[in-house]
Amino acid sequence: MDMSATSRQTEPVRLLIADRTENDAYAVDSLLRNAGIPTRFRYIDDLSMAADHINDTDLVLISTGVNDAVRAVSALHELREQLPVILLSDDASELTMDQAYKEGASDLVHRNHETHLLRSCQRELDQQCLSTRLQQSRRALAEAEQRCQLLLQSSRAAIAYVHEGMHIYANETYLKLFGYEDADDLLGLPLIDLTEGGSVEILKTELKAFRQSEAERNFGFTGQASNGETFSAGMTLAGAQYEGEHCMQVTLRTEAANDAGVVPAASMPMLDNMNRQPTIGEFALAAEGATRNANAPSKVIFIAEIDEMDALEQEHGLLGAEQICDRVELTLQTLSEGMPFLPLGRHRFALMLSGETQSKVIAKADGLRQGIEELLLEVSEKTVRPTLSMVGVEQLKKEGFVEQLERANRLAGAEGLRKINEIVVHQDTENATVDDEAARVLNLINEAIEKQKFLLLFQPIISLRGDSDEHYEVFLRMLDRHGEQMVPRQFLSTAIAHNVAGKIDRWVILQSIKMLSVHRGKGHNTRLTINITANSVSDPEFIQWLAVAIKAARLPSDAVIFQITEEDALSYQRQTREFAEGLKKLHCQVALSRFGLVEDPYELLNHIPVNLVKIDGSLAAMETDADRERITNLIRKLQSIGKLTLVPMVENANMLSTLWQAGANYIQGHYLQEPIAEMSYDFSTDE
Repeated sequence: MDMSATSRQTEPVRLLIADRTENDAYAVDSLLRNAGIPTRFRYIDDLSMAADHINDTDLVLISTGVNDAVRAVSALHELREQLPVILLSDDASELTMDQAYKEGASDLVHRNHETHLLRSCQRELDQQCLSTRLQQSRRALAEAEQRCQLLLQSSRAAIAYVHEGMHIYANETYLKLFGYEDADDLLGLPLIDLTEGGSVEILKTELKAFRQSEAERNFGFTGQASNGETFSAGMTLAGAQYEGEHCMQVTLRTEAANDAGVVPAASMPMLDNMNRQPTIGEFALAAEGATRNANAPSKVIFIAEIDEMDALEQEHGLLGAEQICDRVELTLQTLSEGMPFLPLGRHRFALMLSGETQSKVIAKADGLRQGIEELLLEVSEKTVRPTLSMVGVEQLKKEGFVEQLERANRLAGAEGLRKINEIVVHQDTENATVDDEAARVLNLINEAIEKQKFLLLFQPIISLRGDSDEHYEVFLRMLDRHGEQMVPRQFLSTAIAHNVAGKIDRWVILQSIKMLSVHRGKGHNTRLTINITANSVSDPEFIQWLAVAIKAARLPSDAVIFQITEEDALSYQRQTREFAEGLKKLHCQVALSRFGLVEDPYELLNHIPVNLVKIDGSLAAMETDADRERITNLIRKLQSIGKLTLVPMVENANMLSTLWQAGANYIQGHYLQEPIAEMSYDFSTDE
């Protein structure tokens, strides 16, 4: 039964299973994954361990065959009330549904009733998603209301809210415009009382028209301040909500307010909807309506941000910076020609562009960028030429425009829009066409994950400095459908490109530390170096998962070294640094492999705390004196900055002598032993 169509999970389900055996737990996990529910699965055989994982678990499944299964349900709910717990009934269980519900279980399911189990799990996950979204919506609403209040208070426009003709709120600009110092003096005062006599009938007519349709109204207005002075302004009436009360928003714009010290207001192409900002929901509806045209299959939401805002504020002051933001916003709206547009802050904006191809959409975006670059503004007698950077994301099939907007905003925030005056578009890798070879490899990878068709090999790492510890590097192989071994270069790049390498990494780590735990239990003081892909390095949840895995294996943290390639570390410097720092907190060591291929490889070591450097095999060739001098200089330079060195691909005894004289700490290669399926190298024979 395929549950993927109804699943609302966009991230893997963090699943905790307490069962009689690990094989039984794997069977339940496989059932969920085969039904299209992605999981991150953790097995425990002792319910006392469940409390350690309660805060990083989405769903708990407990077999009634485990000791104290029923009692554990109520104990878990005392720690986390909303955690869903499903009991798996065995044939011998006499537990009734009433008893299960009484203890706080979400359901009692016989483990052989697969349809019931799937529906029960999906129901609880849907409920979790809804609960999470509700909490997020409440937080977002509170934050939005707070931001709106701040914007109202600081706005140059005079804004008030009126209910049944009476003022219920007015901002500072509105109070000053009518000569009031305290908002309490204005509250309850009718709007009509602030109108000059000649404008009263105009206001009454506009108010009547607004009440009938609640359509936005724009008209000229003459107000009368508390000291009797009059002034002319443009008034806008619009529907609004204030503190949960449906009311009318009144916005006044005088000539003085429009004079921003930049291009005169009369020369600006004013838009009818500038006085009232659209909501996120209205933006999404507008985006949906704008892309119904079948000739515009490519839909990209952009986050646009004015560059170097801090510098603009320092040079022109807060008022000058606000004037620049206002003009850029107005220009963007004008140039986007009615496409959905949403201000996200003073200097950040969202807009949706569509077209026949992504390249045409990017061309439109570049036209907007150039339009802003061509602006010449006068602020405080200084000429300013603002620039704009844009980050865009294509819409995924499963996304609505609100989700797409949130994803674009997260990416823009994560990248900090670092590329000044440029456009970056994130490709839709989920919907991208997968060629036949990639599809074949992905099928093999998924099959290998499901049917355990991966194979681990171990190659010894030998110390040249008298270290007696046993040390192996773990190598991965995948079996194809003919039982032939595939090396990582045949499948790993495809796995990384389609974001499934993280699953492979976790499988390798779990199997490696299980085998290591058994091996160390036989009296061997053994360490393993495990290679990690970029997918795991950039996964913010990986370190937390790893801490649990190492703890569950009852291994000392220094028994495992995690190795990252120089190329990945350069491509993901921030993530690699955070990854290495996270491993350091776990007391795990970090190694950098394939080192020395970039122009200045030592610069990377200034930013990323690694313990061991594995020099790239292409640099280990020692056919000439120049080769030997190069590898010697490289080793000594690394050791001078406190790094242990490992040289791979040692193929003969002559290389051993050179590397020992150069001061290398460790060596590895087929001369010593090729990778094999067992940790059986006799380290006592090394001299």
